[in-house]
Amino acid sequence: MGLEKMAAFSESWMAMQLQMFHASQELAFSLMKVWNPMLGGKGAWSKSAQAYQSAMLDVLGKGMAPLHKRAVGNARRLSRTRS
Repeated sequence: MGLEKMAAFSESWMAMQLQMFHASQELAFSLMKVWNPMLGGKGAWSKSAQAYQSAMLDVLGKGMAPLHKRAVGNARRLSRTRS
C-alpha cells in the first residue's frame, strides 16, 4: 500500500509539473498582451488576471486527479471485500 501511495503522489507531481509548464507559457503570452498595446486591446489586465487564476486551478486539478482516482479505486476495492 505504501508503494501505491508513492506512485500516486509521483504521478500527481508529474502532472502538476507538466500543467505548470503549459500554464507558464500561456501566462507569458498573456503578460506580453498587457505590455504591448498592439496585442492586448481593451481589458488586457483583467484577462491576464483571469488567466492566472484559471491556470493555478488547472494545476491543482491536474495534481489532484491521480490521487482522487486511486482513492476512489481503493474505496471500491475495499467495499467489495467487506460485503
